[in-house]
Amino acid sequence: MSARIHGFRPFMTRIPVDHWLLALRTVLAVWLALYLSLRLDLYQPAWALLAVMIVTLQPVMFTGGTPPIGIIIGRSIARLFGTLFGAIVGLVLIALFGQQPMLYLLFAGAWLAFCLYWVMLEQDEHLGYVMMLSGYTATLVSLTAIGTGVDDIWSVAQGRFSETALGIGCGLLMHVVIAPRFGSRALPTALSGFLSKAATEALASLEMPRPRTTRDAELKSLLQAYQQFEKLRGLTRLETRRLSHFIPALDRFASDSLALITAVRELETALDYLRACDDGEIWLNRLREQAIPLLKAIENEPDGQPSERLLLADFEWDEAAVPARSRARAELVRQRLGEVMGLLQHGRRLRHALNDPASSRIKSLPRERRSRSTHNEHFVARYNAFRVFIGFELLGQFWIHSGWHSGYLAMMLLGVFTMLFAKAPNPAAVVYQFMWGTIAAVLLGGVLLFLIMPMISGFWLLAIAIGIPVAIGTLMTPHPRWSLIGLAGAITLMTLLNLHSTYNFAPTSYINGGLASILGTIVTMIVYSLLRQRSAGERLQTLMASYWRGLSRLMRERSLPNRARLESRLYDRLGRLVTLGGSDRALREAVDLHAMALCVWRIRRLRDSLGDHRAGIEAWLADIGTRLVARERHDPDNWRRLADEGILWVERLYDETRLPIASIGEMAMLSHLMRSAPGIELESGGQANDAETNATKGAPRHAG
Repeated sequence: MSARIHGFRPFMTRIPVDHWLLALRTVLAVWLALYLSLRLDLYQPAWALLAVMIVTLQPVMFTGGTPPIGIIIGRSIARLFGTLFGAIVGLVLIALFGQQPMLYLLFAGAWLAFCLYWVMLEQDEHLGYVMMLSGYTATLVSLTAIGTGVDDIWSVAQGRFSETALGIGCGLLMHVVIAPRFGSRALPTALSGFLSKAATEALASLEMPRPRTTRDAELKSLLQAYQQFEKLRGLTRLETRRLSHFIPALDRFASDSLALITAVRELETALDYLRACDDGEIWLNRLREQAIPLLKAIENEPDGQPSERLLLADFEWDEAAVPARSRARAELVRQRLGEVMGLLQHGRRLRHALNDPASSRIKSLPRERRSRSTHNEHFVARYNAFRVFIGFELLGQFWIHSGWHSGYLAMMLLGVFTMLFAKAPNPAAVVYQFMWGTIAAVLLGGVLLFLIMPMISGFWLLAIAIGIPVAIGTLMTPHPRWSLIGLAGAITLMTLLNLHSTYNFAPTSYINGGLASILGTIVTMIVYSLLRQRSAGERLQTLMASYWRGLSRLMRERSLPNRARLESRLYDRLGRLVTLGGSDRALREAVDLHAMALCVWRIRRLRDSLGDHRAGIEAWLADIGTRLVARERHDPDNWRRLADEGILWVERLYDETRLPIASIGEMAMLSHLMRSAPGIELESGGQANDAETNATKGAPRHAG
């Protein structure tokens, strides 16, 4: 016995204090919601408890601990509006098709599919959550009315909304009162870390050339620092009014941060080719003298007092004595280094202003949010909507034709689970874990309803009986291995409990409901298993094909897109490519692809300065765009030929003294980027082909 006790104590001590506080908040919120629901004689008190559990525990699955209060507030508001809209749609569905089950199935499934389609495309997390709740709340309300009596639909809809609102309020109150976590307080530190990391990367590039593997690893580290800043930035709007006037500037710098990452990558490439010139170090030393002091200051004190913006001085050289190749490459490095320093100085001004919100410098920060243009994966959204619709219709046919009264519970869980896990990489595996949580909840619910609750008298004994499984489920949720089981148990248990009839002995009804819950989970898993989502490799190929089409249009169309919108769309796709590609090499290729698109944009923006060569260069770019789209697989030989053509153009332009050196430098940069054969790793699904490896081993031509 003592051995068991001693074995239990280490397990208890391994649970962090944060998890115990999370359990305390959840249990107290559940008790408050239970008390108010019973006191106000609401329709189904378990729904209020369910709202507490989902609002509290679902974010825990992704944070591994107590989520910041901003996430709780955002989810709570979104859940409130989503439940309201869903309850209204549920009323409409019953009013129109309550007596026509086949039409009900058709339109309820269509609404579920429509909401899921929106969820898959919507980039705003909170708006997507509203649509998610609208989708499955409509089915919950309408199916509950069908299962318990259509005449009671108004009470069901009203009860669903009022009890959900009550549960949301109780959960939010406990998170605010008991040791709240404010994630936005770490925002200044995250911004400092990103700026310091970017300055360090620029300094390392200026000091000496580095192996590609080292560059790729540092680039990935820089992207991770940006992602931390971006995650905390999203909490600012919800957590504090102190930084509310910084929101437009933070939104603007979120886009500028991605531009900074690409500029650092382009700077490394430009430095490589400047160092290949015999006199490259001479011009590089002049840039170092101007840039290194500021870069070191930002590296060591990213939140320090910002100085006047430092602009790199133009080179003073004798064009007759300095080769055109050296001038073009040095000017290209100056431009890219200037872009990096300008973005770093902008970030430093913002970081310093965060320390002093009353500073007059805040007036110089942007006041308007930058417009965003995203790349939507419509094929992924359509496919998910299709499989949800098919699963809902097939299970509905079985429910209607079998005459199984409790089958509506299976339909409810099918709607909930398909909406919750549509964005998961492998939703079938997620639902499989949920199935075990559902089975455990059915067994535990039976014990509660038929063995424990009949012996309960009084509110506090009921609260303790419910609080113990709630605490256990809450302590399980922060652990990845058990989180799905804990959340599934909470959802299923609160779905099956009827706290208004705790003393009614109705095992047949409960068993039917439990079997329906398990069946709904199994059907969801089967739907995901049979109708599999496209693999990461297939999604990469589709994204790459879309990128080539966009680049082709950029090369061929007469009008140029707005740079901010182009960058926004490119960087949105960058995140998807990096997520699906996974490797450091894939990240490097994704950044190269976006740098190449921006380089094409710059060349076309400077087209008026190309003089007599404008028509020829634009025709060459248009021909590249045609060839990129025509080739399904972009092999290194094709890229090498394109790079050679670009170098020939550059060599030809060197003799044109009337052309601005910046135009020649951009042409050279495009040639260098094309020689690295961007997209090979991504298009091959992570397996680079041998030809590309051999190409990169060969000595590159430095004529450009």
